[in-house]
Amino acid sequence: MKRFDNPRIWWLCRCGFAQSQVAYDSVVNDLFGTLNLLEEHLGGSRYLCGDVLTLADICLFTTLIRFNLVYNVLFKCTKKKLLEYPSFYAYTRDIYQIPKVAETYNFEAIMDSHNRESLSSSEKRLEASLQK
Repeated sequence: MKRFDNPRIWWLCRCGFAQSQVAYDSVVNDLFGTLNLLEEHLGGSRYLCGDVLTLADICLFTTLIRFNLVYNVLFKCTKKKLLEYPSFYAYTRDIYQIPKVAETYNFEAIMDSHNRESLSSSEKRLEASLQK
């Protein structure tokens, strides 16, 4: 099993709160590098630690479920959307379909909360980093 130093993808917050274009460019590359590593890992493993759902999976899931709605838009993490990662998409869909999980998510509330409370990168006039 590979060791991931940061399974919660803290770079998302660093992208959203970057104070300069240089800082944003650096952390957005770190973020998508980590996403690529996790995508590759999940291509050969049902969950982060094998065949058993763990707290690490729940933490990653809560980040991924918000990715397209919040982080892709507000934090300008736009190199890829979740749908462009086949393993992430399947992983997120699989966990979301576990009984009782879906009813804990209110996507409208997630978007409203982040839109109201976030100091988004768009307020700092940062340019989104697109896939190269």
